[in-house]
Amino acid sequence: MYIFNKERKRLEPTLTKCQFCETGHSSSMEDNYFVPLFKENDRTNVIVYRSVKYNKLPVGIPRCKECKSIHILAAGRAAQIAWGVAIAVVILIFAIWGIWGIFGIFGGLIIGFAGSWLLQVKLVSDKGIYTKEEGAKQNEAVQDLVINGWSLKQPTA
Repeated sequence: MYIFNKERKRLEPTLTKCQFCETGHSSSMEDNYFVPLFKENDRTNVIVYRSVKYNKLPVGIPRCKECKSIHILAAGRAAQIAWGVAIAVVILIFAIWGIWGIFGIFGGLIIGFAGSWLLQVKLVSDKGIYTKEEGAKQNEAVQDLVINGWSLKQPTA
């Protein structure tokens, strides 16, 4: 069950059972995870001009304080570890190849971004809860909106 908050322009859950651990309860609306859903209204594709107009609707997924803290800590730790490894790899490549190590920067960027995401998923899954994306896809309201034409991906021109 959801209510529409006109002031913040979002769907807020009335149920408090956490969708991520399925045991805790949300104590504050700000603890919830709000996933943005998009619906395309108009698309213009002319030879020299491309445009897309869409609506954005944040939908609240009930989340307890423990799951919120796990998500935040996992994101921070994953970023620190992945970017630390990426910088170490780039420095090592420069030490080995000299000036040609500049090509190692691309590998470092891939390690930083992909490693951060993969490590975050691993850290959250190890705690026995759903990631933000998995929790959003499990939510019935999100599933209903997706069936009715809304999307989890932002439209591009």
